[in-house]
Amino acid sequence: MSTTKAYCLGFTSFSITKFCMLGLSLILISTLTACDSHVASQLLSSSPSGRTIHVTGSGSVTGEPDIANLNIGVSVVRPNVADAREEAAMAMTGLIDSLKANNIDEKDINTQNFSIYPQYDYTEEGRKLRGYSVNNTVRVKVRDLTTLSDVIDDAAEAGGDSIVVNSIQFMIDDTTPLQSQARTLAVKNAETKAQTLADASGVLLGKPVTITESTYFESPPIPYAAEDAAFADEARTSTPISPGELTVTVNVTVIYEIE
Repeated sequence: MSTTKAYCLGFTSFSITKFCMLGLSLILISTLTACDSHVASQLLSSSPSGRTIHVTGSGSVTGEPDIANLNIGVSVVRPNVADAREEAAMAMTGLIDSLKANNIDEKDINTQNFSIYPQYDYTEEGRKLRGYSVNNTVRVKVRDLTTLSDVIDDAAEAGGDSIVVNSIQFMIDDTTPLQSQARTLAVKNAETKAQTLADASGVLLGKPVTITESTYFESPPIPYAAEDAAFADEARTSTPISPGELTVTVNVTVIYEIE
């Protein structure tokens, strides 16, 4: 009778152990499922052998910009706020009217900054109020680059001495085709590097385990006409603008399995 009890006790202990192990397995699966999908996919896609080759590849494609973002506005300093605000408002109204006259859609004119703040002169006697500065800038999307010089020149004329041109950024409206080409070149470049490493090491290159990507754009500097050249003649000289080319570069990091 005692032997039977001992056997039953042993069986029960074994069953509990199996049950605990099953519970731990379920908890582990639940934890992996709850993890970020990117992390989980990396864990699940890791090389079974742990033997891998890590390489980076790069691909670049150039294209001509077809739009420009122009950051332009007015800045006025006057002894009191009322005069500064009034003069800035008049200059900005003329500037925006000139933009619309050059077929810039109202939706492509966005206010970026408006500020009023005091300006001081600092002397040995201390700080002295010089006046108030009013700044108003807009970002303008120019969709027809052939009109960009006229847009800038007319805006400068409308804004007068208050005009401020902060920057011009050339862009490609839809970079998807260029990114696809650059991505293909980057992956091929990475594969070539990995194959070279595998051949040199006397191993067989397997399939990619993980691939990560980063994309960036490079644009050329923007030339401006010198002030004396731009206004040397009585007739207005158009501001020369050269969009140049925009380079789209895709970098990839690829981990290959070693077979």
